[in-house]
Amino acid sequence: MVTKSTDGSDLSDQVQAIQAELASLTETIRKFGSEHASAGADALHNAAGRAGETFRASAEEARRRGQKVAEDLEGQISSNPVSAVLIAAGIGLFIGALIGRR
Repeated sequence: MVTKSTDGSDLSDQVQAIQAELASLTETIRKFGSEHASAGADALHNAAGRAGETFRASAEEARRRGQKVAEDLEGQISSNPVSAVLIAAGIGLFIGALIGRR
């Protein structure tokens, strides 16, 4: 509370007290913002890590499935080579006819 005084010392003391409180408040706000920014960065880093792990697991599963399909196809070709060649020739003729029409 501001009181009237004939000398300026009370007013000067009050201004200094307000400046000190503002400095303290500024420091508190800075710390608060810094802590929350750090927490947000940590959360983002953790989410990115989890997403990377999920992606790696999905890629590994897709690789395993692709390898299994390739092994199954190789087994089918080995057990029926004539049929495999005829099917491949038919597919080649079909693709050639599609491309030739353009």
